[in-house]
Amino acid sequence: DAPFRLGPFIVDEAGRLSPGAPDSFPSFSVCWRDRVVHLRLAHAPAPGSAQGSLGVEVVLGRVPSTADGGAASGAARREDAFAVLRRLPSVVPAGWEVALLADHRVRLALEIGLEAPTRATALVTEVTLLLLELAPYLDVLDEAGIAAVPRSGAAGAGMANA
Repeated sequence: DAPFRLGPFIVDEAGRLSPGAPDSFPSFSVCWRDRVVHLRLAHAPAPGSAQGSLGVEVVLGRVPSTADGGAASGAARREDAFAVLRRLPSVVPAGWEVALLADHRVRLALEIGLEAPTRATALVTEVTLLLLELAPYLDVLDEAGIAAVPRSGAAGAGMANA
């Protein structure tokens, strides 16, 4: 009988998901190409609006160290990686915020518009479309030596709640 609680969500009679508490926004993580993608229902829609959003944050990789592969080749790989990073903001979709963190990890943050309350199928579709859109950028970063940051104790690739 609807509405009912399903984890951090309330499911209404139409099968739509809403946050279980008005000021608590559920989050979850998925693994994609050795990266952990953190997602959260960013905010509920304004009164009278059916538009919410899904917040996304992922560490895309880490710039290689000069110590990797010897001094000369490590420095060259690092320069190649920084060259790719300098061009990245101009080629990613609008609204994608790419940042180089102090420890040389590269972070991507963005928000995706999402009908709210939303159906599980719409949520999975939006996440899948994002992962597919992200794939070619990960190819370029991998090729530039900006590899995924190893995870410790996380679930295997493709597992939820990593």
